[in-house]
Amino acid sequence: MTHAITISEATLWQAAVSAKTTWLFLCLRDSAGCEGWGEATSFGNEAEIVELAGHLSKVLKQAPTRGVQELIATLRQAEIAPGRRALFSALEQAGLDLAARRANLPLAEMLGGALQASVPFYANINRGIQDRSPGGFAAQARHIVQATGACAVKIAPFDGYRWDRLDWSERRAVMQVGFDRVAAVRAELGTDADVFVDCHDRFDLQGARQVVAELCRMGVVWIEDPTAMHLITPDDQRRLRAACHAGGARLAGGEAVTNTWQMAQLIAQGGHDVVLPDLRLTGLQEGVAMLRLAAASGVGASLHNPVGPVLDAVSVEVAASVPAFLILERQIGESEMTARIRPNAASVNDGRVACASGAGFGFTPAAEALELSQVTSANRLASFLGTPGAGPDA
Repeated sequence: MTHAITISEATLWQAAVSAKTTWLFLCLRDSAGCEGWGEATSFGNEAEIVELAGHLSKVLKQAPTRGVQELIATLRQAEIAPGRRALFSALEQAGLDLAARRANLPLAEMLGGALQASVPFYANINRGIQDRSPGGFAAQARHIVQATGACAVKIAPFDGYRWDRLDWSERRAVMQVGFDRVAAVRAELGTDADVFVDCHDRFDLQGARQVVAELCRMGVVWIEDPTAMHLITPDDQRRLRAACHAGGARLAGGEAVTNTWQMAQLIAQGGHDVVLPDLRLTGLQEGVAMLRLAAASGVGASLHNPVGPVLDAVSVEVAASVPAFLILERQIGESEMTARIRPNAASVNDGRVACASGAGFGFTPAAEALELSQVTSANRLASFLGTPGAGPDA
């Protein structure tokens, strides 16, 4: 009699990247000794994820399961916070990766099959810019384009700008620093690569209009979240989008959308040229459905992908399985930990990254680069407020 193979072990691993970044990776092992991996990185939510992963480990020791849905069910709540969502997604990633490795197939085959052998990408370089002067931005942009061949770089240059925290006299000075950074990057790259700018919802509607006009004047071709789009009317969303078009730019956003219903609403409002859901919030199957809906609606399909090498590889497989996928964000240059965890990097050529040729998402994280997760307040920030390059609260 053949015994069914079950998932018998869940382990959370971590890589301490910097004071502002800890990558979290979930490993599922089955009773036949095969492993599947997923990424649960969620900035600021590490302690919650560690605790929940510990609970999963205990559940599996008591009762191994054949699939991940039973594990997700043990953690499901009516209101699901980002950290818990990230762990849900990691479970789904690891479960599909495990199934793909058992079958010796690339992960994209679990999602319907790859429609292309490689995916166009741009490099998000913001978190890796230590020197936040205009020259520092420009130097990092040049280095990354030369090293990776990325067709574009994305920066978040408006550190410290929050329209509701600065008085009128302070806003223009802080805004100008951001413009100086963009101008330096644009001048440095010339025609070698495009420049994308993420505004992280920092501006009110009037400020967003100013920023869109100035960024377009400087030749920026992708403007992301110039204001909190869900807080302004659909008419104002469409006016901002039209202003981007007049200056030769796309308006992008939607990274906080968590399900297809919300995505349908966002698309119907007509305020976006490109949507980039985050697989940590949506999970893989829901994320694919959202991307397919966007592509079928004539809206550019992309992915928010600002974290570690496991989700990066998973995102490539997801992108390859979606018709008319536009371009993939890849977090590049923050730390040498990426190369330690994935010594043999994915092949890149002419602004495209190759899909997995082996089983699963294409590599197994190097154990020597990781440690069993025990994240404490000693190695993570309580808040990203004021931390350059950390994201929307910087």
